[in-house]
Amino acid sequence: MLSEISSTELGEWAGYYRENRFSDALLDAEFSSLKATLVALFTSGDEEIYPGDFSILTLPEPEAEQTDDELMFIGEGIFGGVRYGGTDC
Repeated sequence: MLSEISSTELGEWAGYYRENRFSDALLDAEFSSLKATLVALFTSGDEEIYPGDFSILTLPEPEAEQTDDELMFIGEGIFGGVRYGGTDC
């Protein structure tokens, strides 16, 4: 492919790519939408078809909210030793 384009075109493509990067999520969304459209064209259309059904990326796991005790325990390991005092001093 590179042998078929000029160095000017390659430079223009590099400049465009610096501004408009293709991310995995974008490519996955585009191909998922394309697959969903094709399936919708060739099926009877009785059931709903969503692009998310064709996604190959896994959804990020929701972060569990940490309790105050967990945060205090983590704080003990920070450089400098114990960084807090008890509430019943």
